[in-house]
Amino acid sequence: MSQSLLLGSGWHPPLFRSEINALFGDLKVLHPRIVLLDESIDDIFLTRVSRAALVDDLLHFGGHSYDSDFDSIVNEISNWCKENLLPGSFAVRSKKLGSGIENISRRDLEKEVGAVLFSEKNPVNLHDPDFEVVIIAAGEVEGEVHRDSLFTDPCIVWGIRENNWEKTNYIGRQPMERPFFKPISLEPRLAKLLISLAHRKGTTPQNFIDPFCGTGGIAIEALLQGMDIFVSDLDPTMVHGVKKNLSWANDNEENIIQVEKCSVKNIVDLWGSKENSIFVFDPPYGRNAWKSDDGLELFLSALEQALIIDPNSVISTMLPAGSESLENNPDTDYIVMGRPWSEIQKEVNKRGWKVNLRSPVKVHKSLARMVVVCHPLH
Repeated sequence: MSQSLLLGSGWHPPLFRSEINALFGDLKVLHPRIVLLDESIDDIFLTRVSRAALVDDLLHFGGHSYDSDFDSIVNEISNWCKENLLPGSFAVRSKKLGSGIENISRRDLEKEVGAVLFSEKNPVNLHDPDFEVVIIAAGEVEGEVHRDSLFTDPCIVWGIRENNWEKTNYIGRQPMERPFFKPISLEPRLAKLLISLAHRKGTTPQNFIDPFCGTGGIAIEALLQGMDIFVSDLDPTMVHGVKKNLSWANDNEENIIQVEKCSVKNIVDLWGSKENSIFVFDPPYGRNAWKSDDGLELFLSALEQALIIDPNSVISTMLPAGSESLENNPDTDYIVMGRPWSEIQKEVNKRGWKVNLRSPVKVHKSLARMVVVCHPLH
């Protein structure tokens, strides 16, 4: 079993694929929510995939089929399992994505495959099995919140679930559960996503820098991944609050944690030169400055300062955009930060950066944010 299969969240399939690409590089897409990696699952892989925010399941890849003949699918899955299922109890689980597969019953698949595999070597245990054979009926995605231009034919995908992986549980670290809370606080899943998007294959960031740290939601997720934290904010209330939040979240005394009151225009003087850094921030667009030209100036200052601090860093951020951007038409010049996107992109390029990713995220009915990831131009 040398390939791994990742099932992504239905909340934002395009960003799921983008974060897996950022973490692992090349991937094969079997379905908008299913990607295949030419990597076996080991401890190094598990550590890396734990940095992803939008992974719902992890399987040792068995195979996939576009065949709609029930008996053929049962035979194909069963034959693979006979060769790859180790001695021990098992259960067959099924999942339906979107519309599923027409004329294919998931329950019947579970029963038939389970009946073929049942033996003295592999007894059935539905409650606490040693192994779980997972069959995914992946059909057309329905009612998607975020528009996805990718289309694939319906298919059946199967494999054996990795026992040593668990989906991230955010219980205990939601914004309202922290010592210092403000309504502007970013939910941890989105914070973790911005961090994962700032990764590049083959490297693991060590220094996390946020010049608009707010309540520290993104910094907490970076801290939990073992990064050194360098954050600042111009608002002394936020600086005081984020110190409390980071102290609350920190269980590793070896991490460097520095929090300072500072303008984004002066963070080069504050932090100096660094290597292996990522700049991840959620601009304080709720404040008046982010609704005017001052907001754009602050963002561009962050780009300029970041390139001086670490010329090989990555920037991952979210910028205010209108709800029409959720249509995600690559040919439309959407308004971002009150300007046409083409203007923003030109200004980004002038500061020595290229836009590697832009993708809208729905906040509520009238507001969206544009997730933007920038890599150095050089």
